[in-house]
Amino acid sequence: MSTFTKIAWRNITRNQYRSSLTISAVAIGLASLVFLKSFIDGADQQMVENYTSLLTGSIQIHKTGFQKNMGLEKSITEANSIFTALRNITGVEAAAPRVKDYALISSPESSAGILLYGIDPAAEKKLTTINQRLRRGRFLTKEDKDKIIIGKDLSDQLKTDLGDKVVLMSQGADGSLAASAYEICGILDAGAEDIDKNLALITIEAARDLLVLDGKISEIAIAASSLNDIDEIARSIKAKIDINKYEVLTWKEISPMTYQWIQFDQVFTGLILFIVLLVVAAGILNTILMSVLERTREFGIMLALGTKPQQITSMVAAESFMLAGIGVTFGAALGSGLVILLGITGIDLSAISSALNSFYIGSVIYPRLNIADLCVYAGIVLLTSVLVSIFPAKKAAKLSPIEAIRHI
Repeated sequence: MSTFTKIAWRNITRNQYRSSLTISAVAIGLASLVFLKSFIDGADQQMVENYTSLLTGSIQIHKTGFQKNMGLEKSITEANSIFTALRNITGVEAAAPRVKDYALISSPESSAGILLYGIDPAAEKKLTTINQRLRRGRFLTKEDKDKIIIGKDLSDQLKTDLGDKVVLMSQGADGSLAASAYEICGILDAGAEDIDKNLALITIEAARDLLVLDGKISEIAIAASSLNDIDEIARSIKAKIDINKYEVLTWKEISPMTYQWIQFDQVFTGLILFIVLLVVAAGILNTILMSVLERTREFGIMLALGTKPQQITSMVAAESFMLAGIGVTFGAALGSGLVILLGITGIDLSAISSALNSFYIGSVIYPRLNIADLCVYAGIVLLTSVLVSIFPAKKAAKLSPIEAIRHI
């Protein structure tokens, strides 16, 4: 350890109050950066996971053009060959066939336009969590060709309850008027308005019979083993099927608004983190500058004894680096410890849960620690601490020895 490094360390231990102030500013600043980023990442990840697992799936396969202009004429006729191809693709965790169409649902009291889903109950349970969102009643079984599940808001609008009959009307694939009566066996409470107000579920066989589809389906929904790998999984699927006949869409393309919201959220988070970093830098600059001003006579004596200006600069920079290093160590431990703890217990925001449910986040948010982010922020805070010390260090180096010694 060099002489000036020893002097820098002595200065740190000599004024413990000032040093503790600087270390605390760095530690709290880094811990705040880590917690804020982990909180936003956790909320965003929950949004995507809840959105994809609730009903949509991570990836969907349709006949080309179905997503833009849904219609029975754009039905998949070779579903078995696609399912066979999916079994050999790494990352495909589950897949389920569906029939989708717009329909009119009516009760003796009211009627409403809805999005009708025909599902395979067993396959759907492996793919989504929609079966876990029942407020009352039970989920569909394969044999339930005359049963229907509707959302709670739709049930309120129709003034119906479990056991009541409703009528579905649509246009069949052959152009005929499709109509049939169904008994309500379950009422959904998904927490998302577009589902609770506009969705109805029947079995896939019932949907085929109603819409005269004769074994065809509208889409294949896929659950990926990891949302981080969906782009790669989608490319693998495209390589296995005829992309001239079928479209393979990830959740980002299925719901571009959700994806754009997350991107905006990340930009906004970056702005907040930058402001926090500026506050940290200002705190460090203030304490280092205060330290330099307090030791003006000391620096004057050192300069008078032959110490070079660059050595004074190096000493102040070394002092800042050591203070920042200690602060970063404590801040990383504090921030990661807090995130790990809250990642287990969660942060209950039930007071605003209705607003969060609209974004598929849920009332309890679990922050998620990213080690790469922790290392990046620790490096940024450390570098910032050293950089902001340059101004007071140069100020100390430019002191006139005589004027500095006379300084009170």
